[in-house]
Amino acid sequence: MDAKILIIDDNEIVSGLLQDILYGAGYKVSSALNGEEGKAMLKEAKPDLVILDLQLPDTSGLEILKEINEGFDDIQVIVLTGYGTVESAISAMKLGASDYLMKPISNEKFLISIEKNLKHLMLLRDIENLREVDRRQNRFNYIVSNSDKMKEIYRLALSAAESDRSTVLIEGESGTGKEYLARFIHLRSKRRDGPFVEINCAAIPENLMESELFGYEPGAFTDARTRKKGQIELSRGGTIFLDEIGELSPMLQAKLLRFLDTMTFKRVGGITDIEMDVRVIAATNKNLSDAMERGEFRDDLFFRLKVLYLDIPPLRERREEIEVFATALLDEYSKSLKKKVKGFSESAMKRLKEYSWPGNIRELKNVIERAIIVSDKEKIYPKHLALPNSSRDESSSQFSQATPNGNINFQEVLDGVAREMLIDALKKANGNKSRAARLLSMPRHVFLYQLEKLNVSI
Repeated sequence: MDAKILIIDDNEIVSGLLQDILYGAGYKVSSALNGEEGKAMLKEAKPDLVILDLQLPDTSGLEILKEINEGFDDIQVIVLTGYGTVESAISAMKLGASDYLMKPISNEKFLISIEKNLKHLMLLRDIENLREVDRRQNRFNYIVSNSDKMKEIYRLALSAAESDRSTVLIEGESGTGKEYLARFIHLRSKRRDGPFVEINCAAIPENLMESELFGYEPGAFTDARTRKKGQIELSRGGTIFLDEIGELSPMLQAKLLRFLDTMTFKRVGGITDIEMDVRVIAATNKNLSDAMERGEFRDDLFFRLKVLYLDIPPLRERREEIEVFATALLDEYSKSLKKKVKGFSESAMKRLKEYSWPGNIRELKNVIERAIIVSDKEKIYPKHLALPNSSRDESSSQFSQATPNGNINFQEVLDGVAREMLIDALKKANGNKSRAARLLSMPRHVFLYQLEKLNVSI
């Protein structure tokens, strides 16, 4: 964490020593020598953590602590004083101090307190971010009632949430909402106050994936100068979401299987097993059963992941949800874009319902957002919808997709051509993304990025 720390202490020698220790540990540090200067620095420096002396020349440290508690949301405060008593410690903790240290203290004890409090701060912020995501996305929860298929999916998801250790495998086409469902499970489980860590197995080069998952020790490879915790370790007590699990190499599949069986792992270059308490949710947009038959995915890992299984149907198989989704998205984007678009014309809604949505909900979001941006009416009409004339043949209609003034939208033409090339390569490679990337003479991670960007799935 690139943390900012403010020291409020009237003793210049002590303040200087603390700054040297913190600079040496890689933190950004600012300081104040009295209460008034400290108050000003709180607003100016916006620190993550404050080291506060209770005995200041112009005010009580407890007054500063009270102001921090009342005026700032998540600043951690370590009270540091040479005049401590049990009463002052109790008062400081009641006013929101997160730790209480007596002068003089050892460098080691001081840095341990700093690290502990910053980890706690990161956890608080992570929880709040997840809750905000939940608040934003939960407004779509009523969509469950519109589709029998999704009613069953959410019933199974709630069952999965109650079993907070069992692994979950979510299958579904790109854009169907696999990440949302994973967060839904996490936020309704006993792990809701722990971290939710997401890692896209398709977006990270194969040679970096092991250290990204498991971390590494100093000297594990040329640039490994310090210890780094992997994403699995950072998810301790919470949930790790492994998206695009089907893209893991055979070597990493074996390592992941061992981790799932033992709940222990070694960092790259490490010799000690690290025990973990974490819930694993995996997702894929490819058919893992077919991948097993081709020898691309381990059957023992597949069955280990598939303790609880959720298969999200594509949007074209639950068309009764399209109008509800589109209406909710129109309301959301109209407000955020400050537009006065209030609904869809009958012909526009008919067009939305008839389209096959190969990019699923993600594509629907993009289409609705663009329609609101280009619309100068109170309603969305077919001309505002950037959809091909045919549900599957996009290339034939690229040149008919014009901007509102009638001109060809060059970027959409390029995107359409690129999309067709990606789809063609995937078909020739029988769905194998690495092989498809080679057919296009394209680095695999670039190919995967383009699939995501252009909502391509077959």
